[in-house]
Amino acid sequence: MHLTACAVVHLAVGVLARTVLSTRPSAAQVVTCISGAMMIAIGAFLLVERLAG
Repeated sequence: MHLTACAVVHLAVGVLARTVLSTRPSAAQVVTCISGAMMIAIGAFLLVERLAG
């Protein structure tokens, strides 16, 4: 049940994001930069946590 609910929610978010961001290229660029920066930050955090522990 949880897997199905997660799949439905992620599918809906993906479709809505594609719909909104395809009409606004500048917003898509901002979202891309922010998500990239967040991925780098998460990776750095995990690396530091791994090295410290």
